[in-house]
Amino acid sequence: MKLSGLIKKIYQQIFIGIVVQHSSMKVCVQLRKGNRLEKEVSREFNISHATPTAEANEFIKSYMDESPFTYIAVLNDTLTQGAIPTCSMHQAENFSDLGSCVTVCNENKWMVYAEKTELNALQKRFLVNGLDFIFSPFFILSNFFQDKIEGKTSLLVLIQDDYLSLCIFAEGELLFANHYATKEAIEDESMSEELDESAGESLGFNLEDDDLSINLDEIDALDELDALDDLDNLQDLDDLDDLDEIEDFEESLNEAVEESEVALEEAKTKYDSKIDNFSDDYKRFQLIQASLQNFYNDSKYNNQFVEETYIADACESGPDLIKFLEEELFVTAYKRSIDLDKELAKMAIKEAKYAI
Repeated sequence: MKLSGLIKKIYQQIFIGIVVQHSSMKVCVQLRKGNRLEKEVSREFNISHATPTAEANEFIKSYMDESPFTYIAVLNDTLTQGAIPTCSMHQAENFSDLGSCVTVCNENKWMVYAEKTELNALQKRFLVNGLDFIFSPFFILSNFFQDKIEGKTSLLVLIQDDYLSLCIFAEGELLFANHYATKEAIEDESMSEELDESAGESLGFNLEDDDLSINLDEIDALDELDALDDLDNLQDLDDLDDLDEIEDFEESLNEAVEESEVALEEAKTKYDSKIDNFSDDYKRFQLIQASLQNFYNDSKYNNQFVEETYIADACESGPDLIKFLEEELFVTAYKRSIDLDKELAKMAIKEAKYAI
């Protein structure tokens, strides 16, 4: 047995997977001895500008100090990245200009790429603890849906809060890929207004209606609101008992109003959440639709038709994306949840060659 193998049997091996969004960072730590998982810890941190905070760095370092065999993997969040169906730099010119990019080939079939200066900037954000692996989202997709890429022409989509990555496979061969930053993809104000309007129609209420379909007539105590007119004329009161009744009425009325305000606020929150999910799903659908249009219009792909779509959902998206894809693009769509930080830890264990 090699000395390195013997040492690794003595020490724990620690694999850390990190997924960064603009304002959040998820970390999964797996402590292993041999092939046995001894402990797994997951944390999420609030950050800004996609940069780890001191708290997040200290959390990672606390596990790095436990073993000399610690491996840190992060998901590539650079904007200029993609994948092309060749490992030949000469043929790659037909798909993209890779002169300033770092590339990694997969099984001599297809390769991922990312812009070199953006990768350097990503590494600088993690300079405190360093990085061992930077994994492409396209390798994550092909690994996560390994059982789906060998057959008919299929679209694979990875959804994150801030990003969307997609690729098309047929019989195990990559055909097409795109990567988007969804927070910046649709900036046009008129389009945002159109999204809000269509969202309101879908949910069955008018976004300009402050009541948001809450019927205050259903609140029993407010049925007596008309009686407030009587409060303006105290001359008709016969005795102090009547005044006590008025005070009791005012107290119950105030309580009812407070309850109605709470109910209204809860309803607004509920519908706002639905609108946000609807709008995000519709924006993602637009990106997918535009990508498929480019794929269908490009003669390099021989007019192949996407029959199925598989979505890896890392952000608990709404149900509307599936509906849009099936009703508008006539494809069968499936969605599976994915814990990207855990997948990165697994990738670090299995496939170092997938790192950029």
